[in-house]
Amino acid sequence: MSTMKEYSRQLLARRAPDLLTQLYRWSRYSRFRNERRTSTRAFIEAQYRGRTGRVLEVDRPRGLSEKLNALKLLPATELQTICADKIKVRDYVAERVGTDILIPAILATYRLRDITPRYIRQDAFVLKTNHDFGGVVICRDRNAFDWGAARAKLADHLAFNHWYRHREPVYRDIRPGVLAEEFLHADSPDGLREFKIFCFHGRPHFIMVIREKDGVRAKTVFDTDWQPLPVRRRGAPCEREAIAAPQSLRTLLDVATELSAPFAFSRVDLYENFGRVLFGEITFFPEGGMDVFEPYEWELRFGDLLRLPTAEPGEEAHA
Repeated sequence: MSTMKEYSRQLLARRAPDLLTQLYRWSRYSRFRNERRTSTRAFIEAQYRGRTGRVLEVDRPRGLSEKLNALKLLPATELQTICADKIKVRDYVAERVGTDILIPAILATYRLRDITPRYIRQDAFVLKTNHDFGGVVICRDRNAFDWGAARAKLADHLAFNHWYRHREPVYRDIRPGVLAEEFLHADSPDGLREFKIFCFHGRPHFIMVIREKDGVRAKTVFDTDWQPLPVRRRGAPCEREAIAAPQSLRTLLDVATELSAPFAFSRVDLYENFGRVLFGEITFFPEGGMDVFEPYEWELRFGDLLRLPTAEPGEEAHA
C-alpha cells in the first residue's frame, strides 16, 4: 500500500504538482481540526512545558523564550509578516541596505508547476519555500537532479500553514510560494559561514555561529566584540576550538542593526562567503520560541534585553 501511495505521489508531482499540494492541504485541514479549536495561550503553554520541562509564565515572563512566547499573543505587524516571507523580505532588504547582499534570485513563484528545467536553467541552485523552515531542496548538478522528488517535497511544505507548528503570528497570513536562488559554493571545509545575530530594539547584542561538520551543527555564541560567551543552546554542542572573527564583522553588525531597527526583537541571519556579506533571513521567534539558553541565568540575562509592550498580553491575535 505504501509503495502504491508513493508511486501516486510521484506521478502527481510530475504531472499535476499543484493538485498534489491541494490534496496535502485537505489532509492537513482534517488533521489540525481539533488544534484549531485550542487557544493560542493554551497551545503554547502545553508545548513549552513539553519541549523545555518548564512552566511558561506567560503573564510574568522573564527569560527570553518566555518573552517571545508572550509576544505570540499579540498580532503580527504587516512589516513582520513581510519580513518573515522569504520572497517579500527581499524588497525590504534592498530598500534598507541595498541589493548587493541578496543572494541572486532565479525564480519566485506561487505555482509549483513552474519548478521545471524550462524556468530554472542553472546547473546548481537552491529551492526554498517562503513561509516555513525545512522546505529546502539543493541541486548541485541538474543532470542528476530529480525534479519530481523536489516538487513532491515542496508540495508537502506548501500545503502546511506554519502557524500551526508553534503559533508564531508572523506566519499565519503568508501566501506559500517557492523561491529559487543561485547555489553558493562554500569557501571553507565546514560549509558556509553562518552568523545568527540576535538584536534587541534595533541593536545587536550577541551572535550565534553555526558550523556543521560530519552532520553535527555546532552553535557557538559570541558577544559583538567577538568574545566567546559561556552559554550554549540547549541540546546543541559548541565549538571547542577557537573560531576566528569574520573578516566582515563590522559590516555584519551594521547590516543587522539596519534590518532590525523597526523591531523589538529579531534575529538577522547573514553569511560571509568569499569576503561578501549575504542575507539569509529575518526570524522573530527562533526555534519557535521553544528552546532555551543554558545555563538558565543566561536565558534570564537575554530576556532582560527585551522590553515587552507596557500593556499586558490580552486578546490573542489569532486564537
